Amino acid sequence: MDRKLRKRIIGAVILGAFMVILVPEWLDGAGHKSRYSNEVRIPEKPEFKPISDYMESRDSSTTINKRIKPEESSIHAWALQLGSFSHEKNAEVLRDKLRAKGYASYVDVLKKPDSTTYRVRIGPELDKMQLKKLKTELFKTEKINGMVVQHP
Repeated sequence: MDRKLRKRIIGAVILGAFMVILVPEWLDGAGHKSRYSNEVRIPEKPEFKPISDYMESRDSSTTINKRIKPEESSIHAWALQLGSFSHEKNAEVLRDKLRAKGYASYVDVLKKPDSTTYRVRIGPELDKMQLKKLKTELFKTEKINGMVVQHP
């Protein structure tokens, strides 16, 4: 083999070895890692409204009646009912459509002696006002009119 050709081959091998060793070191993102931390902060305790906020009535006349005649519990859960179907498949189609858009929807089955009704609902939720806002949002975006009902 010619001496010039041997030197060129050796030089190409050395240059290739440097590329294999050094290029990954340069492109591994080490500079990016030093500039941006991956620190994730998770709060120690989630913040929830106290249950007493849900139990208190905003209407003073109801509060007066409670003093006279106490009720067992004033905590209620609510759901937004968006449809009522006689065929389960139709209810499941609407439920799946809502779930695909990120809503926590489910099918509630109401059995009567002569028929079965499949109701599509979103919820349950303790805050009735939140569901009323969701109702108006769904009417604007999806053209679905619903009603807030007591859960279950």
